[in-house]
Amino acid sequence: MLLVVEDDFLVRLTLVDALSDGGFEVLEAADAREALTLVCDRDDISAMLTDINLPGGSDGFALARAARVIRPHLPVVYASGRYAGAEEGQAVDGSRFLAKPFTPSLAAAVLHDMISDNAEHGPLHEVHAAERRI
Repeated sequence: MLLVVEDDFLVRLTLVDALSDGGFEVLEAADAREALTLVCDRDDISAMLTDINLPGGSDGFALARAARVIRPHLPVVYASGRYAGAEEGQAVDGSRFLAKPFTPSLAAAVLHDMISDNAEHGPLHEVHAAERRI
C-alpha cells in the first residue's frame, strides 16, 4: 500500500490514478495530520510519497520524521515544485526527491525500486540519474 500526501486535489488525483494504474494500491491524504493518522492506523503502508509544502503547519519533512518514529524503515519520496532538493538535515535517511513536474511513471519506478530494495536489502544506496537521493 502506497500513501500519497498532496494538498493539491488535481495533482493528488492524477498521482493516485496513475500510480494505481502502475500497480500500486494507493491511500491518499491532503495534509500531514491525515497522513500520520493513516500511518498509525494501518500496518500495510509500504511507502510514502509526500509533497514538501503541506497545509496545517506541518511540512513533508516533519511528516516523514514522525512516520519514521512509527515505521523506522518506511521508504519516503519527497516531491516539490518549489524546492530543488532538501536542506541538509531536513530529510529522513535514504529518502528520495522528485522535482515537480515529474511523470507518474518516474514516480512509480522510483517507488517500486525503493520498496523492493527495502524489502530485500534495507535502505537504498544507489542514485538514479532521473532523481536524487537525499
